Amino acid sequence: MIIGKIDNNLEARIELQILTTDETHGIEFLVDTGFNGFLALPMSLVSRFGLRLGEVQRGITADGRTGYFDTVQVQIIWHHKLLLLHAQVLDEPLIGTRLLQGHELNAKWQPEGKFTLEILNQ
Repeated sequence: MIIGKIDNNLEARIELQILTTDETHGIEFLVDTGFNGFLALPMSLVSRFGLRLGEVQRGITADGRTGYFDTVQVQIIWHHKLLLLHAQVLDEPLIGTRLLQGHELNAKWQPEGKFTLEILNQ
């Protein structure tokens, strides 16, 4: 189970551990059900962690425009396990619906509320 918080703007946030070659970094991510990728990282974190840009992916923005986005390969801790995936380079750290697939979210949707993410039984 992963435990997150609802902030004062009523946004769901989770701190994830990102692994680089020499360190582990705790980064707060916004759970964004409008983003259908796995993860997004801003360029500032990509540079800080020394991540190499990978392939460019075509995507559709929230306002319906088509765009092209850089990606990076990143390692995170997800349910106490190491997970390697491709993250899009966007404006802020986001968790998208592909990473949430197969989970149940239970939340007290109020400022300072808590929520849990649990893996659904297969």
